Amino acid sequence: MGENRMVVVTGGASGIGRATALRFAAAGDRVVVADINPGAAEEVVAEIEADGGQARVHDVDVALDASVDTLAEAAGEAEVLVNSAGLLQNISEIESLDMAEHDRLWAVNYRGSLLCARAFARTMAARGGGGSIVNISSTSAVAAFPLHAYGPGKAAIDRLTAILASDLGPKGIRVNAVMPGYVLTEQMRARIASGHRDPTMMERQSSLGRMVAPAEIADAIHFLCSDAARAITGVSLPVDAGWLAHVTYRQHPGFAGTN
Repeated sequence: MGENRMVVVTGGASGIGRATALRFAAAGDRVVVADINPGAAEEVVAEIEADGGQARVHDVDVALDASVDTLAEAAGEAEVLVNSAGLLQNISEIESLDMAEHDRLWAVNYRGSLLCARAFARTMAARGGGGSIVNISSTSAVAAFPLHAYGPGKAAIDRLTAILASDLGPKGIRVNAVMPGYVLTEQMRARIASGHRDPTMMERQSSLGRMVAPAEIADAIHFLCSDAARAITGVSLPVDAGWLAHVTYRQHPGFAGTN
């Protein structure tokens, strides 16, 4: 039996956001698929409705204050917010870092998450409190990658998650994050196709020898927003097929394994 909550998923038209929208809808929740690409969001809504679920589209640019405020006002009954809107970055060295790309990544990935959390915390508190917010972190938040904008931005998401959990806990609002490893999203597939990512290397770096499916991240997000996680707030939950454990294990000077 579904919970029939209103759930807002930013970046809901693709990747982790799409999988999350489908997961909550399948559980009986009403989903707002919020995205800068309303055409793609309409396709997700159609998929949800074809399976008997309830969903609608809302156009949003999370980097713009007014756009986020409009979304929060339109979805004022939301009990769950998933901040999935985000951009990936191709590797670079500091000398060749594109500062326009850097600033856009921070505007969407970090500031966008902050803006949405602020706006929906207000509406959740105005309803009398309660609710759940989930941010999207990354294993690059805790390990050094040649991603000078993306990695530090995700580390900031981790700190923001802990701060918001402390700030909003007295209002009954829980704030957590998931920490994906390498996820086979549309964006990742495009980078593999363009030669910017090596799928074999990404698979070998995890304990399970594979990448993570978007639906597996969605399952973790759904759990964090459920009553089963009612005492969990302020955490960043790794969902990485064992990447964090295995990448350092493989680097030990005495390692002689082949996996």
